[in-house]
Parts: sequence; C-alpha cells; structure tokens
Amino acid sequence: MATEISPNLIQDHYTESGEHIVSRGCKVSAIGTWLKKGALDISHAPIASLFYGAIMALCVMLVYTSFQQQPIMMFKMATLFVMLTPFLATGLYATSCQLSRHQQPNLMRSLFAWRQNKAEFAFFALLLGVIIAIWSRITPLIGAIIESNSLLIVNPNQGVMSFLTSEAGQAFMMYFLIGALFLAAIVFALSVVTIPLLLRDRNIGVISAMILSVKVVGQNKLVMLLWALTIGVLVSIGIVTLGLAMLVVMPLLGYASWHAFNDLIEVDDKQSIYDIDV
Repeated sequence: MATEISPNLIQDHYTESGEHIVSRGCKVSAIGTWLKKGALDISHAPIASLFYGAIMALCVMLVYTSFQQQPIMMFKMATLFVMLTPFLATGLYATSCQLSRHQQPNLMRSLFAWRQNKAEFAFFALLLGVIIAIWSRITPLIGAIIESNSLLIVNPNQGVMSFLTSEAGQAFMMYFLIGALFLAAIVFALSVVTIPLLLRDRNIGVISAMILSVKVVGQNKLVMLLWALTIGVLVSIGIVTLGLAMLVVMPLLGYASWHAFNDLIEVDDKQSIYDIDV
C-alpha cells in the first residue's frame, strides 16, 4: 500500500495492483448511527438475525456448561470465541449488504458468501488461527505461574464465583484480562476493515486489506477506541447472560460493523470488482 496523500479526514490508498481505495474519518456520533442501522437491519432480516444470534448464544451456553468447574478453561474458550467473532460475522455482513441493495435476505447465500474469495478468507482464517493458538498456550501458562491451578474451585457448589472470589482467581483474572485486551486489540485492528473488504472487493489481497485496516484504525483513533469498547461491553453482556443476550448482540454488532465499514471505506468502482454475489 502506498502512503496516504490527502488530509486526515479523507485519505487515499493504492494497492499493489493499482486499485484506489479511499478511507474517511468519522465522528464519534457515527457509532450511534451504526447501531441504529444495525437494529433496523435486525427488523428487516429477523430469520437470519435469529439464526446467527442463536449460534453465538449456543456457543456461549456450551462453554459455560462444559467448563463451569474449570474456570481457566472457561475464560480461555470465551476469549477465543470473542476473537473469532469478526470472522463468524461474515454472514451478517452479507445479509446487511443484501438489505442495502433492497434484496430479500437470503440465509443460505449469506452462509457461503466467503466462497467468492476463498483463498484470501482462508489465509486470514489461518492468521487468526495462529493468534488463537498462541493465546491457547499463554492462558494455562498464566495459571501455572500464579499457581491458580491449585485453587480452581474452592467450593464446587459455587463454581466460577468461588474461583473469582479466591486470591489466586483474582490474580489470574488480572493478568488474563491484560493479555486478552492486548490480543483483542490486535484482532480488532486487523479485522475491522479486512473481512468486509474481502467480502466486497475481490481485487484486494488479505495482506493489503489488513494493512489498510490498521491505517483506518490509526486514522480514527478515538472513534475506533470507543467502537471497540462498545463491542466489548455488548459482548460482555452477552457472555454474562449465559448467551441469551447474544440473540440480539451478535446480529446487532454484525450489521453495525458492516455500516461502519461503509462509512470508513470507499472503493473506486471503476478499478475494482465490486459486484459480490450475496
């Protein structure tokens, strides 16, 4: 990617193939607009929204029921799902794109929207997998260092709360949250533009898309920070409600993220294949 040549509000980028992409600066108030548009998309695509929301809700419930006596493993799996969320939201991006074109939402087409850019999506999934693999190694290491494995459950009847109220559990959570926030910030910066751009523009490669994503985050530091915090708060609500809130949170954030992408990025239609089949 070439260096930007315009003011901070609007910046020009050029890919290795010569494609022209414009990134725009957004105001903080745009976050509310993205969420409103996301909520509107839910009402226009109730079946697809319920489907994707239910998948995420089920995942949260399965993690809790499977690992409620193993807090370290539970928090580890919960973080992995959060990191995978941008990739899992591809179907929601496709659904929102259908709605923006005044098309009837098609669940099956949205499920396989990634197929039109298989190689690049696969490469991004591989990179995300590497990050997740690293985190999978780090999490138990944190527990071993602070010796929280010896205090996984103080009272089996209290489950996770017993762990969180123990000294070792609190020490584990402090280091865990620091690491999780750091990795989540990396995933956010790499994916906030990458996945929707790969879905919408077949000309761009995953490396160029990730570089552009990081640049867009840098161009909108405050807005992206608040947007990331908004996502974190809503996802946390979905987790602490044992997945029930995910029925709404997942589609809301997926649709809102698509609208955020469209406010942040503009591709020169004359130089790109901008006709995705969703």
